[in-house]
Amino acid sequence: MTARPASARAGASVALAVLAIAALAGCSGAPQKKPVEDYNGEPKGVQAPPSSAGGASWAAWLPDADRFGIVLYGSSTCPPKVQSIAVTADNQVKATLAPAPGGVCTRDYVPHTTVFDTPSGVSDGSDVTIVLPDATLTLPARLG
Repeated sequence: MTARPASARAGASVALAVLAIAALAGCSGAPQKKPVEDYNGEPKGVQAPPSSAGGASWAAWLPDADRFGIVLYGSSTCPPKVQSIAVTADNQVKATLAPAPGGVCTRDYVPHTTVFDTPSGVSDGSDVTIVLPDATLTLPARLG
């Protein structure tokens, strides 16, 4: 049997360490929650905030269930959609956007709503922070 040089053993050790770190990092992420509903337009039964008049993204609690909607603006034929959410801290959620579809999109600018069940770690009794790739939204505490 031939002994491997020290540099080969060190390289193999580094490779194993990198693989172990990558595996642990993959396990430490918060569980992803998928949407329960997705549709063009604003959330049903909810009044849009004044800031949405210019096409700013927003979020709101829905009146009929323990759910909330995230509203993004974009093309009606290629709408921006939230693919999943993950709770990253108490009352803080990170939203992952779905990949943009290919093809030709209209140049209109309309709302699109993605609805989620309220995950554990999120309470409607206080403000919730929703972190998007390019913005941070505040989902106000539910009144009443």
